[in-house]
Amino acid sequence: MKSIVFVLLLLPTFSAAASWETSESTHFRVYYRENTVDSASILEIAENFYAEMSRITRHIPDETIKIYICDTQKAFQAFVHAPIQDWAVGCAFPLSWRIIIQNPKQITVAKLQLAQVLRHEIAHVLFGQYTKKAVKGMPLWFVEGIAIHFSKEWVPGRHETLLKNVFTKSVLPLNELTIKFPASQNGADLAYAQSQDALRWFVEVNGTEPLWAVIDRLHTGLNLNTAFESVLGYDLTTFDMQWRESLPKRYHWASLLSSSYIFWGGLAVLFLFFYFVSWNRRRMRLNKLAQQEEVEDVFFRK
Repeated sequence: MKSIVFVLLLLPTFSAAASWETSESTHFRVYYRENTVDSASILEIAENFYAEMSRITRHIPDETIKIYICDTQKAFQAFVHAPIQDWAVGCAFPLSWRIIIQNPKQITVAKLQLAQVLRHEIAHVLFGQYTKKAVKGMPLWFVEGIAIHFSKEWVPGRHETLLKNVFTKSVLPLNELTIKFPASQNGADLAYAQSQDALRWFVEVNGTEPLWAVIDRLHTGLNLNTAFESVLGYDLTTFDMQWRESLPKRYHWASLLSSSYIFWGGLAVLFLFFYFVSWNRRRMRLNKLAQQEEVEDVFFRK
């Protein structure tokens, strides 16, 4: 009886799986709904990025990474089958070699590109496989920062997000981004912006090889705090403090010029200012003419 129930429970899964179209390359298999995506271009992007990550891929099993492209947000949420925010567009399960991606149209709406979302999630899988001995307790900000760094991801607005929070002194300590990111989209945007900047600053100050030295130590099973201490000579708490101290120096008033919103907003304010000055001068000139007209000319005196 239990076997019958088990089979019946699996029937919807098999039925759903049967409706997937599939395409395969050397390291990837794409699952998608008919006429929804160009699977060939997805495989090309994936394989090109896989080749870029040879420093990791040569040390991990040669398994096929499964990529599921969902056609609706509802299907994406159901297929992930785990707590995930409504604004999420991709999800990776590194230990099971699986990636789930939102409808590409939804990714466009979110001002992201399918290529960079795909590269980001593949980076999660490869990094997760390489450092799986140390995966327990690894800070989320570092995991996301690595995926952004490896995938060379660029998201419009992250610079402005961090710039605004530096000015308002509302940057979150990295130890508050260890287990999860804020549930709100604004909070998550800040968390991703901080993760990206923390890794970028690490490389700017220390170089690329020390970052790889940290990653290689994670590969051996060391936790991130110990890996930082062995490579840099100080722990995560010190790194967090030094990184936050660097923010006001790097995101100072001159950075306003690199913010498109503030730049164009500033131009609008300048336009309004000069318009007001011009209008005020014109009004004063007209008032002066009016006063002159009110003065009786001697010619008209009796």
